[in-house]
Amino acid sequence: MSSLQEYVEKLACADEAERTFAAEDIGYLNAPEGVPALLRRLGEEESRAVRDAIFQALIRIDANAAIEGSIRLLASDDPRIRNHAVNVLRRKAVRAIPFLNAVMRDGDKDLRKLVLDILRGVPAGGVEAIYEAALGDKDPNVVITAVENLGLLRAREFRGRIEELLQAGSHPMQVAACVEALVGMGDPSSFGMIRRRFPNLAVLPDFLLAAFLKAMAVWGTAEDFNEVAALLPLRGPHLRSAILGALFAIRARCPSAAANTGALLAALRRIVEDGDPPLCRYQAVRILAFLAAEDDVYAFLVACLSSPERLVRLAAAESLRAAGRPGLEPLLAARANEETDEEVLQALSC
Repeated sequence: MSSLQEYVEKLACADEAERTFAAEDIGYLNAPEGVPALLRRLGEEESRAVRDAIFQALIRIDANAAIEGSIRLLASDDPRIRNHAVNVLRRKAVRAIPFLNAVMRDGDKDLRKLVLDILRGVPAGGVEAIYEAALGDKDPNVVITAVENLGLLRAREFRGRIEELLQAGSHPMQVAACVEALVGMGDPSSFGMIRRRFPNLAVLPDFLLAAFLKAMAVWGTAEDFNEVAALLPLRGPHLRSAILGALFAIRARCPSAAANTGALLAALRRIVEDGDPPLCRYQAVRILAFLAAEDDVYAFLVACLSSPERLVRLAAAESLRAAGRPGLEPLLAARANEETDEEVLQALSC
């Protein structure tokens, strides 16, 4: 059996395969004494295969030396090395936390943000101190990353802190991140606070409105429906799907939501007829299912069954079935005789 020293020597071999095998063998030995040699080789290694083997070895070596070495690599100018180091530390999980605490306390802003990248998706239990520090960080990017992480984790224990940041925040991207995080946490009591922060949707810049519409989709009330609908003619196509999604979600949750039917039909009809992306056109027609009791809406849905766009035809069939008006079956059966798309046929025949 070869010794650690022999494997270390082979790291300098001219043959790429030999260097790869040497790095792998050092990892299998689980030898902390091999970490310095792996890090030295990494600094001059050009082969991707050998670099990958070195990082796999660092993952396998169950010692503080591998954690400390990976933390030093976070300061590398090479983004590939930084990304690999993040992965190693993520795999080290609980054992790396004391070291990450130290970086959060003493590292520069880039290192502090990388600590949060390492913790992305890792349960917040056990790293509360890191997140407390991050939410009070002087660098907005660190705060934003912490807020995003906590939203993804649905870490409700930080809800109050994030609501405070939302109320006091002046950095627009931080404000948007706070709204999205609160939506992720899913506590309905957050919606009232978000509404107080943004009482008038019409004046919100697009990026903030995009975040707010996510909250509307989850918690919006019947009273909010017309306010959201009024945004359709005011905002560009890039926000249309989010607006339509919020409208559909509100009406599905609140069937009693009153609508200005004439204005809404006109806005939705423009979306369907003016060549919007197929998904937006589908969403627009599906919303009309809630208004199909109106004769003009019903007539438009019937006309949509002949649209050249398959998603419009699909939405029309689904909306008409959801509306359930008398005399519908012969109409759908006649249309099915002319339809060739399997998905639309299924909706017509259900």
